[in-house]
Amino acid sequence: MVKNRIAALIAPGFILFVGLVIFLLQSQLPAATHFSRLWSAGDNLEILLVQNYTLPRIVMAILAGGILGFASLLLQQVTANPLASDNTLGISSGAQFALFLCTIFMPNRLEDGANLIAVFGAAISLILVLTLAMRKSLSPLLLILAGLVVNLYFGAFSSMMMLFYPEESRGLAQWGAGSLVQESWRDSLALCLQAIPAFAIIALLIRPLTVLTLNDANAQSLGVPVGKLRLIGVAVAAFLIACVVSAVGMLGFVGLAAATIVRQLGVRTLKRQLVASFIVGALLLSITDISLQLLAQFNGVNLPAGAVTALLGTPLLLWLMFRALPHSGRLQQQSLEKHRNFSPHFLAIILALSAISVAVALMFGQSLQGWHWLDLADQWDRQIFALRYPRVLIALSVGILLAVAGVILQRLTLNPMASPELLGVSSGTTMGVLAVIFLFSAQQTQWFWLAGILGAFIALLILVAVNQRQGMLPEKVLLTGISLSALLDTLQRLAVASGDPRVNQLISWTSGSTQNINQDFALIFLCLSILLLAASLVFCRWLALLALQAPMAQALGLNLPRTRRILIFFTAILTALATLIIGPLTFIGLLVPQITQLLGVKNISNQLLISACLGGLIMVSADWFGRQILFPYEVPAGLVATLIGGTYFLLMVRKI
Repeated sequence: MVKNRIAALIAPGFILFVGLVIFLLQSQLPAATHFSRLWSAGDNLEILLVQNYTLPRIVMAILAGGILGFASLLLQQVTANPLASDNTLGISSGAQFALFLCTIFMPNRLEDGANLIAVFGAAISLILVLTLAMRKSLSPLLLILAGLVVNLYFGAFSSMMMLFYPEESRGLAQWGAGSLVQESWRDSLALCLQAIPAFAIIALLIRPLTVLTLNDANAQSLGVPVGKLRLIGVAVAAFLIACVVSAVGMLGFVGLAAATIVRQLGVRTLKRQLVASFIVGALLLSITDISLQLLAQFNGVNLPAGAVTALLGTPLLLWLMFRALPHSGRLQQQSLEKHRNFSPHFLAIILALSAISVAVALMFGQSLQGWHWLDLADQWDRQIFALRYPRVLIALSVGILLAVAGVILQRLTLNPMASPELLGVSSGTTMGVLAVIFLFSAQQTQWFWLAGILGAFIALLILVAVNQRQGMLPEKVLLTGISLSALLDTLQRLAVASGDPRVNQLISWTSGSTQNINQDFALIFLCLSILLLAASLVFCRWLALLALQAPMAQALGLNLPRTRRILIFFTAILTALATLIIGPLTFIGLLVPQITQLLGVKNISNQLLISACLGGLIMVSADWFGRQILFPYEVPAGLVATLIGGTYFLLMVRKI
């Protein structure tokens, strides 16, 4: 029965693949040319192009897709996690980032072998993700959350390098989107030779790997060294994925899709699962890439295969996470082992530090003459002050908005790892700005604002539509937001890979710089932030009841679906406004509520007010630090805050 289902799936896929290959070759070869000419030497240019470009590309698609399917199913087997794959565990992004870093700063090292660099980056990323999720026995939800945040964290570093090295990064961005374009048979042959030893190792270990289907205690009672076997399996999978990334870049969700299809078909033995995953992955990627070649040939539209597969795979990831959620355990707020009582002197210290940070950001900094404290009696210093204070006010405002959004979201979800950026609203705002830049070539700030707000609300509508029937369960809302962010990030990667000069405008905006801010606008935005902070105090009673868990809150008369909708809607507004100014992925909404809890703040209104002060303090400090660290060049405040907050996130996940 199972064999019939596998054949029913693979046979049509193989027929479609063969048909597309024949159609592609016929469209590229000269008229009345027999396919046998492809295997003989000649000087016809069209035949040479097919021999050295088209055929190696088809073979590379088969190898890359098959290897990713094989590696993803192997990861799922050794981690006992149906969501594990190259993308969800951050392996691909780690390999890509290592190659990205080496290409810009140490290009000579690439001569020693790009694969070694990619394997090193993949290993660092995988070790990081597994270490973060280890305390929850590799919980699927926590593992995927850690992997996706590692992807976003590496993305922040890549954005910084693209900002400072735009020319060197343009080609890397195109390659990173997953390009299967080949110029010879060298890369496909090299990938084949690299994969053979890895396949041989797994073939030798196939029986003990099959035993891992049992729980650890039963496997160990049968004499299987579970720890060592998992380490070998993960290492082999990471090596295979890194080899693919070094050859063709990132190919989103191909491996996850192939492994999922095989598991859904009910293939039982591990050997057959691995073989079927290779075949399905090869068919998925090769059919997709041949279709893209035909699209480019007849319509002139060139799309990277990796970005297209990510677009198709993100809904699959969302579906799988929803299915895995009931078995993954909730990530709920843990009670601290040691309770700290909040002391009034903490508030005095926070207020003093905030005032000092604002004063330093306004008055102190580097100039051509070195470090300098402004003298407002001097006309030149007054002009510098006039340039600085709008930036400080904007940084303060954004810090307030994100901190308040973080407190509300963490209280709503009872999840200490919840962050406003994970709602998908930030990515929706970015897509609105992207649409204005590319579709309408708009330059006016007001159009950016309108498009950003519209994009944020579209993302919010999708979020609500997906979760409406299930009562806006916080965990599923976060999972939907994460998947939506991954999907929209792929579209942004497509835009960057296009090489369009307007991309630089998008990169500059998403980096989160506070420069070029109008003075009047800064004052208005600060007033708006303070008003929204005051409005958030209205929700204190709701948030207090939600802390009692859903059944108790409902018994006390709280309308949970309506409350969740309103709070998520309010949080989305705060996040969208902050994103329009500072760009996405700042993680301030994660960092600040954690600090207030460590200080022992329990009262919700106090937490909102103190978090607003801390958020403003961190953002003002990040803006000042970004202006001074590489003077006269500038690191945007959004990237500085992302690196600080992302580092804290990775540390805190380990403590859940």
